Amino acid sequence: MKKVDIVFIHPPYPDAEGIKQDGHLPSIGLLNLAALAEKEGLRVAIVDSVALQYTSERTVREVIALNPRYVGLTAMTHNITTAAVIAKNLKEQNRNLVTLLGGVHISSVPEETLNKFPDCFDISILGEGELIFLATLRALENNSDIDYISGLAFMKDGKFIKTGEGGMIQELDELPFPAWHLLPDMSTHYATTFISGNQKVSNHLLTSRGCPGRCVFCDTTVFGGKIRGYSPDYVVEMVDILYNKYGVRDIQFNDDTFTSLRSRLHEICELLIKKNYNDLTWSCDARVSGMSEESLALMKAAGCWQIAFGVETGSQEIMDFLKKYVTFEQIHNAFHWAKKVGISTKGFFIIGHPTETMETLNATVDLMLELPIDVVGVTHFTAYPGSPIYSSIAKYGAFDSDWNNVNTYDVGNFIPDGFTAKQLKDLRRKAIRRFYLRPRYVFNQIMAVKSFSEVIKLFIGFWKLLAKFVLRRTTTSKTSFGDLTLESKLDSILED
Repeated sequence: MKKVDIVFIHPPYPDAEGIKQDGHLPSIGLLNLAALAEKEGLRVAIVDSVALQYTSERTVREVIALNPRYVGLTAMTHNITTAAVIAKNLKEQNRNLVTLLGGVHISSVPEETLNKFPDCFDISILGEGELIFLATLRALENNSDIDYISGLAFMKDGKFIKTGEGGMIQELDELPFPAWHLLPDMSTHYATTFISGNQKVSNHLLTSRGCPGRCVFCDTTVFGGKIRGYSPDYVVEMVDILYNKYGVRDIQFNDDTFTSLRSRLHEICELLIKKNYNDLTWSCDARVSGMSEESLALMKAAGCWQIAFGVETGSQEIMDFLKKYVTFEQIHNAFHWAKKVGISTKGFFIIGHPTETMETLNATVDLMLELPIDVVGVTHFTAYPGSPIYSSIAKYGAFDSDWNNVNTYDVGNFIPDGFTAKQLKDLRRKAIRRFYLRPRYVFNQIMAVKSFSEVIKLFIGFWKLLAKFVLRRTTTSKTSFGDLTLESKLDSILED
């Protein structure tokens, strides 16, 4: 095995180490950093433990075999403990190894994280990481002091040190293209989730950063509130690389605000139409407040087959509490316009909000059944470190601060007053059943089938739904992968 200078690690998920994860896509953040490190002349490798189905132990063995001088890890809240275990084991086997940590979790709660894992991470990169990482890498290569680099956190003589804020990258086009060539084979190791895929080789892109929304459940620590986008030419060149070099035929644009920069969106669509990719399809997430029928029609012409909108609730009181700042008129318009132009729709809903009641929850289910939605994702309200609600969430119900319990597909770290965990699980299950088992819904899905592959997809979808009900009746709470029951694992496949 070749020796390298730096290895980037996507740690395994603690509840499913070594198990294939449906819907796993590569970390764009790690790919960007790897590209920068290569541009600096370093030998680089990526170990995507989730894609390769590695356990933590296997991950450590593979990295040690590469004999790197540096290791970079990314982690969200639910796998920060796994990242810490890997980093600690690596350092025990190689004392000279420098471990660097980035990602949304460390950016949100750096002091708490480093105090909890004091011997694991040498340097943490906060916020938008590329330029901070590059400055840190150059300092390490030159044996220079890192204290002057803004945007770092580390422990020094047992004390927490933070060097300030790193700032945002304004000219995203100056960054190199992601280092996709360092990944394992895309066609066998990566795929979108069942309801988000289009029966093709799929991957994803992030083409903009920042979200002006102020939703209380979102953490915008890393990318901030100002939207910045790659240029249309840069975006389409990335599409071209994925299409021609890696055989990708379906792309998810996973930006928080892909459609919000309307003129940029229209330019991207026009360039895609001009490219005339006969068999390329794509999907995206969008805010209902930024939609128009004109934009949706152009997106359809450019190959968009699915669009996902975050609805969250059917209650005006909850919507106000969430500070989502969208109207129900905008929600109805967005779904109906998408339906009119022929784009499949996905609706995201949350149950168990702070201040939730049976009345507000029923309003959410009523709206779910009323809108022309093709697939739904229903999750439990989760309080993430760094989100506006996090510091006050305990006022609204039972809160568990254990980071390992951050999980939206099962009742995780929050249960609102007036509910129990069992009630919320049952209500979520009932809502999903009511949505998918309506005769009108089943009829409409059958009538919308246009090809044999869509027949297969429809059959598999209903099989998964029925299998979930069978699992519900034949499994117990002891049948689990870590903290997730078999049913919630299947939920994540079906609904994400």
